[in-house]
Amino acid sequence: MTIKVLVLGATGFIGHKVMEQLHATQGIQPIAASRQATSVRTPPWPTISVNTLDVKQMTQALQGVDAVVNCVAGDANTIREGARILAQACQQQQVPTIVHLSSMAVYGSSIGPILESAPLRRDGGWYGEAKCDAEEILAGLDNQTCRVVILRPGCVYGPGSDQWVGRIARLLKSRRIGDLGAAGDGFSNLVHVNDVVQAVAHAVQRPHARGAYNLSCPDAPDWNGYFVALARGLQFTPVKRITRRQLKLDSKVLSIGLKVLEILVSKLKLRSVHIPDPIPPSLSRLWTQDIRLNSNKASAQLIDNWTSLKQGIQSSVDWVKQDKR
Repeated sequence: MTIKVLVLGATGFIGHKVMEQLHATQGIQPIAASRQATSVRTPPWPTISVNTLDVKQMTQALQGVDAVVNCVAGDANTIREGARILAQACQQQQVPTIVHLSSMAVYGSSIGPILESAPLRRDGGWYGEAKCDAEEILAGLDNQTCRVVILRPGCVYGPGSDQWVGRIARLLKSRRIGDLGAAGDGFSNLVHVNDVVQAVAHAVQRPHARGAYNLSCPDAPDWNGYFVALARGLQFTPVKRITRRQLKLDSKVLSIGLKVLEILVSKLKLRSVHIPDPIPPSLSRLWTQDIRLNSNKASAQLIDNWTSLKQGIQSSVDWVKQDKR
């Protein structure tokens, strides 16, 4: 029997990778849904345009669907209101399976080993708070006729990840980060994008998969370990030692100015102007946070083979060298 799967946010970084995985999986018929046109001229799968904040459009898009995968990103309202409308549309169409891409941000400032049963904390900023609300809305649909799977990935890296590969590579190249000492001792909770999409595909296919799953590769290093490994792979050596004072000045002084400049350039539509990446205080705090996602449940039910750190670094290095942005 073919499983018909609607993927929301299918043109994004993770959504597009999910489409590639599902399209290559026997027995799954994926449909890409997004508000904006795909960058691929002729994708090898059916595509539809859907506003995830329009309940009528969402209800129509879910007609006859066996599963929906929510990869939608955006601001707090898009995340929160989108989940509410998705829940309403799924109830109307009686969708049997919902797979929702959440985030480790739902754990906020928690530290130490974290199981899926750990309480959600809304002290991690607007993003974490919105993700908590979205989870609670969709988890409320889980019952005998609707199976809800919530994936909580750590920091998703690998080819295509501008946030955790491209940006980090640019900061390493400019010598603004490197070995951060105590300021980089936090646990990275890296998870390769291939493992995230593997988890999505298996969540769709395996009826016993249910509830929340942490996603962090078993050999994820601390942030210093990741920065040094990526820098060496890219031959940005010797790796510079960055003092806490340097990082603090960058995060609290330089990055504020860069953010203001970024907003100004955006308003003036000066697309040719290059703005260095800011290091917001929230990012520097993350690099010290010793939160460790326990992914044993995912290992047992969703991930057959994790991408090793060595493989992940190499694929990331290859992508950076090929990327022309």
